[in-house]
Amino acid sequence: MSYILREKFRPPSETLYLTEPFRAIFELATLHLSEPWLNSLKGGDGHPVLVIPGFTAGDRSTALLRHFLSRLGYLPCGWKQGVNFGARRELFEGVGELLQGLHAEYDCRISIVGQSLGGIYARELAKHLPDAVRQVITLGSPFNDPDGDASKVTKLYKMFNPEHATKPEQFLKEHWEISAAPPVPTTSIYSRFDGVCHWRACIQHAGHDQVENIEVLGSHTGMGVNAQSLFVIADRLSQRRNQWQPFNIGRYFGFAAGAA
Repeated sequence: MSYILREKFRPPSETLYLTEPFRAIFELATLHLSEPWLNSLKGGDGHPVLVIPGFTAGDRSTALLRHFLSRLGYLPCGWKQGVNFGARRELFEGVGELLQGLHAEYDCRISIVGQSLGGIYARELAKHLPDAVRQVITLGSPFNDPDGDASKVTKLYKMFNPEHATKPEQFLKEHWEISAAPPVPTTSIYSRFDGVCHWRACIQHAGHDQVENIEVLGSHTGMGVNAQSLFVIADRLSQRRNQWQPFNIGRYFGFAAGAA
């Protein structure tokens, strides 16, 4: 078994947390400035991409991301489970059935993109149904926070999940080992300016040779509309199956090496 580094972090600063909404709005409002850059990316190969929203969010929150993926030529699909209120068995089973249905319908492996808590769902789905998953991409997902102390929304999480004393207790009940890397190519996108989760809680330390952490400049809630995040997502999805390589920003500029 791979060694999993357990770390304890404080939640982000009040400044980062209180400016989250404004920074996310700014990222959305300025996204159009990056359209020429984003539109230059390779078209997709048509494979399905399951997109899972973050805590207290539903499919509406990922509409822009899914529209972007559709424009690239992929077949994006929302998780269709309503609002994500926590690690709940009925939600996990529901999105698992959706994943299996997509896998059977299109006869191919499905990529999964998950934001925040949605990324933890994505990772656990890949562990539970590895033969149905092509790769996992997470956006600001605090999987390296097994004690649940590195988030500014811990109290809100407990409010929506009063039957559990702690978030780790809920993960334990669902048999989720959130720090363990999925057995498929896995990309964690994180930001040091994340105002909801400590950025170090979004770093994968152990696993296999197809695991990577990529830093972007942005907020937590705005990751799904952040131009840098969209660029990385498009690059990762464009790889042919079984030909995964670590992210290399240098190749876009004619360099042989370099990473974000």
